[in-house]
Amino acid sequence: MRRFVSALMRLVSRVLFGAILVVFTIMLIRAFDARRLPDLQPWHTVRFEDDFRAIAGGNADWKEFLRVEDRVFEELETDVVVDTGDQASRFSRGSRFYPGGFEQNWNRSFELAPADPWAAIVLVHGLTDSPYSVRAAAEIFRDMGIHVVAPRMPGHGLAPSALIEITRQDWMAAVKVAIRRARAVVGPDAPLLVGGYSNGGALVTKYTLDALEDPLLEIPDQVYLFSPAIGITAFARVASWHTLLAAIPYFEKFRWESILPEFDPYKYNSFPKIAGHESWMLAGEIRRQTERLQAQGALARMPPILCFQSLADATVLTEAIVTQLFDRLSAPNSELVLFDVNRFDRLGDFLSPHYPAMLDRLIGEATPSYALTIVTNGQSTTEEVVARTRVPGGGEKGDQPLGLRWPAQIYSMSHVAIPFPVEDPWYGAGNATIQTLGNLNPKGERNVLRVPLSQFARLRYNPFFPYIKARIEDFAGPLKTRSVSTD
Repeated sequence: MRRFVSALMRLVSRVLFGAILVVFTIMLIRAFDARRLPDLQPWHTVRFEDDFRAIAGGNADWKEFLRVEDRVFEELETDVVVDTGDQASRFSRGSRFYPGGFEQNWNRSFELAPADPWAAIVLVHGLTDSPYSVRAAAEIFRDMGIHVVAPRMPGHGLAPSALIEITRQDWMAAVKVAIRRARAVVGPDAPLLVGGYSNGGALVTKYTLDALEDPLLEIPDQVYLFSPAIGITAFARVASWHTLLAAIPYFEKFRWESILPEFDPYKYNSFPKIAGHESWMLAGEIRRQTERLQAQGALARMPPILCFQSLADATVLTEAIVTQLFDRLSAPNSELVLFDVNRFDRLGDFLSPHYPAMLDRLIGEATPSYALTIVTNGQSTTEEVVARTRVPGGGEKGDQPLGLRWPAQIYSMSHVAIPFPVEDPWYGAGNATIQTLGNLNPKGERNVLRVPLSQFARLRYNPFFPYIKARIEDFAGPLKTRSVSTD
């Protein structure tokens, strides 16, 4: 028996050693491959000393939060921005993409204040994005009489290198500062809402789950999610494995998933791997927390959620939003809105069968705890869209015509399109005389451009944004009625 155990231990050791050797070999090959990426620029290497961090600013108020932001933007101007250089760079003062020269730099935290607010909302932007990505939603809430606080998450709005040392704990600390600010503005009795896009959606979801367990945190009255990063591909799990090799100057580029020209004034194009890992870790914490709270019956106290999500999403896992969040809810007061792919029959032969099959799985069972709305073609012979809603318990409403249609040549929504209206000046549809980052359609030979063609092919605006606006107004309406009636 002792001989058998000894042999078994040797076998296990050899298998583990072999597995470690295989993984290290793969990582080494990828590290050498990363050396072929474009040269690093100052915005990939500069370290920012003054950005907001959870350890130093856990109890900071909004004024101190903004003072820290002022200091780190001074670092950006001093250490990264140049007076001359690439005219297509956000870091060149002479460029039309330089946000520091705009009337308002939407990379920075902002507030929108109606004259007499009846509620407040904290809106949180996504990973590698900036507060600009929640600007359109903020204007909807502001016009409804809701005070908006939109904080800049640490590491964002500056340069891609700013994300390398930032953690999800820093982001969560910033969310809490913004929530304290929102509550201070509207007083102790007004409704408090939270909302977020992509990674921001995950952050406000995590805050809400924390509030269910921590009596010192305030449970929001409503939650609004736009392409929330609730589920992320498991590949992000290994995104932190680069750190040992990337610490060697020879392999410094290995810390980057992509190194691209920085022409977008409000979003990083280059992507450090560690940022994806932090987002993946956040999604995992949400999954485990929802499982625990569901087992305890505590999700019955979850506030109403209104979520907008594209069925086709290359960034987050649409099915995970259903299975890891909505299917766990118990109070029938939430709604998930899914934007289907374009089923117009002239495009049907080119569509992957993956997405119709996914939709069939998602709508195949009753949803007792939330409403499910599908925005889809009324028929395969038309580009006109309707909203099909299944109410909690399985009953269905008839098709609701929206007076909207798929634009020509657009075959699906995308992760990044959800929060931007057609008329957005940077990511919108533009026209023949107005060029935006959303309507660039370059043609030519392969491998000529410095930027992958997929960067331009991805839809950047939401042709159905008027429906989002209407649903937000409908969802918040009863809360306003209750709030006003109790004044």
